[in-house]
Amino acid sequence: GSAGRTDSSLRAADLLSGSSTHPRRMVQSDPTDAHGNLFPIFLLSLIQFFLVPITLWRVGSWAIDAAYGDKEKKGAAASAAAAPTDVSSEWGKAAAARAARNRPTAARRLRALFSGANLWLLAFWAVSAALAAYIAFSQVEEVEHFDPYKVLNVPVGADASVIKKAYRALSLQYHPDKNPDPEATKIFTEQITPAYKTLTDDAARENYEKYGHPDGKQAPKLGVALPQWMFGKDGTGPIVLIALVAFGILGPLFLAVCAITRMNRYAGSNGVLRQTQYFFARELKPHMSAGKAARVLSVAMEYVNIPYRSEHEEPIKKLLLSLKSEVDAKDPKFLKRHPAIVKAHALLLAAAARKTHEVDPALRADLRAVMKLFPTLFDEATRVFLSPVNQIGYAFAKPALSLLEFSQCVTQAVAPSARKDENKEGSEGGTVSLLQLPHVDEKAALALARKGKVRGVGELASLAGAEKRAAALAAAGLSAAQVSDVEAHLAFVPRAEILEGTIETDGESQIVELDVVTCTMNVKLSRGAAAVADAAEGEKTEKPARTPLVGGAVVRGKDDLPPLPFCEHCDREEGWWIAIVDHAANFILAYRKLDKKAVLAAQREPRGHVAELKFNVPSAGAYALSVMVLSDYWIGADARYAVKIKVGRRTPELLEKRAAAAAGKTKEAAGKKKQASADKNAASGGDGDVAEDAAANAAEAESSDGDSGSDSDDEGREHDPDYPSEETGTEESSDEETEEEFLKRGQRRREEQAAQLKSDAAKILAENKEGAAASPAGKSAGEVEPAASAN
Repeated sequence: GSAGRTDSSLRAADLLSGSSTHPRRMVQSDPTDAHGNLFPIFLLSLIQFFLVPITLWRVGSWAIDAAYGDKEKKGAAASAAAAPTDVSSEWGKAAAARAARNRPTAARRLRALFSGANLWLLAFWAVSAALAAYIAFSQVEEVEHFDPYKVLNVPVGADASVIKKAYRALSLQYHPDKNPDPEATKIFTEQITPAYKTLTDDAARENYEKYGHPDGKQAPKLGVALPQWMFGKDGTGPIVLIALVAFGILGPLFLAVCAITRMNRYAGSNGVLRQTQYFFARELKPHMSAGKAARVLSVAMEYVNIPYRSEHEEPIKKLLLSLKSEVDAKDPKFLKRHPAIVKAHALLLAAAARKTHEVDPALRADLRAVMKLFPTLFDEATRVFLSPVNQIGYAFAKPALSLLEFSQCVTQAVAPSARKDENKEGSEGGTVSLLQLPHVDEKAALALARKGKVRGVGELASLAGAEKRAAALAAAGLSAAQVSDVEAHLAFVPRAEILEGTIETDGESQIVELDVVTCTMNVKLSRGAAAVADAAEGEKTEKPARTPLVGGAVVRGKDDLPPLPFCEHCDREEGWWIAIVDHAANFILAYRKLDKKAVLAAQREPRGHVAELKFNVPSAGAYALSVMVLSDYWIGADARYAVKIKVGRRTPELLEKRAAAAAGKTKEAAGKKKQASADKNAASGGDGDVAEDAAANAAEAESSDGDSGSDSDDEGREHDPDYPSEETGTEESSDEETEEEFLKRGQRRREEQAAQLKSDAAKILAENKEGAAASPAGKSAGEVEPAASAN
């Protein structure tokens, strides 16, 4: 008995292994099982669908930029990043250290390669490689569909006797009564018996041979390329349910709550806290000076959130002592505010006064954080300060201009206290503007003003020829290498000009109250230094016109600007503003910040960038306005264009005059249009006889003197198909009539009317002639019959 069972087990094993004498096992599988094996292929295809084009775009853009990139931009960036020639001065040491930090090395290139979007690309390529390896080395079980011929091991088309014989033979081997092996019983009940029934039943056999299934044509079974555990099999149902709830419901809900919370905390495109906006608005004073701009920025909630520790107290006190000339001693209450505010205030002043080297090492990390936030907070404070303060839309001028001035101080590391006498010097930026040049400190700036007769960076750039500039700088104590650095730096220093400016009201010769006025200006930005001027020209005038600058770089962004060695941890863009300012009333009437495209046009175009500002004029009176171009980056680069306007009163007589002028213009335009239409009709309608006008007038008279018993001349004609519609004034067309047919019918109608008018006019003229011939000779010409008069 054991031997028989062993033999049966061996034969069942042979059947499962697919030997030549026995049919192979047919597998009936769930479509999700079959497609679940394709999940790695599906995931790989999905990733590659997005990854390949993105990678090609990035690599292609790098290659195109390297081969056909803007050579001018690359040259400007390379010149801006060049190391200084002389490193002996304070500026030279700071610039050399910054150039060393920014010098490209292999480690920096690798960090750039494995950061940002590149890191994500590399990560997805690594995932793709892992999926490809898994697909290549994984073995998917081969699935065979049910085939009764293979199960019974009979040829296709075998007759019933062959099928029965094969079935009996297999029954002797795998019938439960003959073979107690459970595997054999499973094979007999799940494969052999269904195969025999399929081939012995004519309908089932026909269905199989025609549709591949004993039950006939089957509906297609679709599956998804997802693993089996996602369908809750193998006891993973609770896990899948928890994952669906977590990632499908709780996850999006959590993200929505975070987004709403952030929206409530932050405001604006800069992502600044709403409390910061409120604090800035509280600090706004109509006559705020540049020296108090630092305290406005220091109250930002972002600075308050920087941790303050007890060990910061002594370093902050020492730093404030060294900044004694910058701190407002008249306002001791400010120093009693939140310690984090006092710390941020001291660090901002230290950056502006070139005293970051005196900052204690314990405050270095806070200095980095404060300077990193400075550009964003400055933009937001400027936006708050330029908010309208009256119904006309004006903003206070002094606070906004002071904030721009302080931004210049921080960027160029010039103390705000040094700019107090700037306007008294009568030069563009005064000698203070010279401090933004390489190797020029306060001593060298004073020497340039006394010995070189140069009182500003604009005057230095306007000196005709590099030799004159070198002589002036050498007289101030600069070496030849330092002069070379200054000359290279002048290629980036800008000079703003307003070549032309007009203020006018559209269509009006006089400006009155509440008019909307348009100011048009040509803004030109020049960089570089003056070339050698003509000697004869220089002798003619004591003070020649502004010399054109040559050899300047075209700045497109912060990468094209020279390094700021004293402005640590603050990489910022160059900002340009245009504004119309009434200094007497302390109002900015209109303003706008120039975008990159406008700044580039102002540098490249010969006539600069044409900008427009619209604003409502104030009350009646005479006003001296200033059209200004302002920089938040450079000192002494601003431009001012004085404009005087006279605003009249808005009287009823003036409004009536304007209305009459507008009506006259409208009437004139309508007359021109009517004349053009008449000329066109005359050119297309024939000889244009005067009789047509007479007939038209007669028709009007007849229509006006017609039947008085009717309420309307249109009565009884509403149903005429050719009668004009009351709504459109044109003939109504049926739904079946095309537009072309409708237009042709209208043209025929007009031609018929014109012919009828000509005929009526001819009859009238003939009757007049006959009446004149038949009248008595004694009658005067004025005694005309009423009928003739009516005619």
